[in-house]
Amino acid sequence: MIAGHARLSDTLIARYARFPDRKPAAPDDCRNRLLNCMEITRPLPSPNPVEQTDAALLQTAEEVSDAVFRSVPVPPLMREHFWVQSSVFAGCIFPAPVLQASHFTDVTFRNCDLSNADLSGCSFQRVEFVECKLVGANLSEGTWRHVVFERCKMEFANFTLGKFRGVRFAGGTMRSVGFDECRFERVEFSLCDLTMAEFSRTRLKGLSFVDSDIRGIRVGDTGSFELKGLKVSALQASELARLLGL
Repeated sequence: MIAGHARLSDTLIARYARFPDRKPAAPDDCRNRLLNCMEITRPLPSPNPVEQTDAALLQTAEEVSDAVFRSVPVPPLMREHFWVQSSVFAGCIFPAPVLQASHFTDVTFRNCDLSNADLSGCSFQRVEFVECKLVGANLSEGTWRHVVFERCKMEFANFTLGKFRGVRFAGGTMRSVGFDECRFERVEFSLCDLTMAEFSRTRLKGLSFVDSDIRGIRVGDTGSFELKGLKVSALQASELARLLGL
């Protein structure tokens, strides 16, 4: 049985996987390497940022721009088609906000808690999430362009039916995250905990899981186009073969 698994994992590598002969990089080195190998446009800073001491305008304004919120108490939010641009949120706690079909452009979230947020159907362009919590967040049917998730806690987050282009996940805790039926173009995962993550019906061509933890990951079967072009290590290929019952 063990020998059979070895042969099948070799077949899996040959058919679906490519993996470089290198050691995993340190977090800072990996971040610098990714910055160099894939261009992601970072949020454009506001030319006239205004410090906000009251977050009530998030409940009433149709659009928020050029605003900086630093550790400001955020009231409950239940809105649709809300626009936020050229703004910064630092150290803010969002109590399970509902902001469906909203738009975020040139926005930075740093050390924010967005756990259990409903951001389904939202669009994000040139947005950064740095050391944020998005545990259990509903991020389904989102459009993601030039977005960075850096050292975020995202267990059980749902990205189902998302469209990603120029997106980086670096150093994230992403256990049991759902990426079902997603479209990936120029997406990178580096040093992420992807244990038990779901990638069903999502094409993984061009992705690399080499330096991430993918134990228990859920993917399509070996006859599926979903796995073709996925980069994994030899050990990870063996794990995939075991999970797929080979």
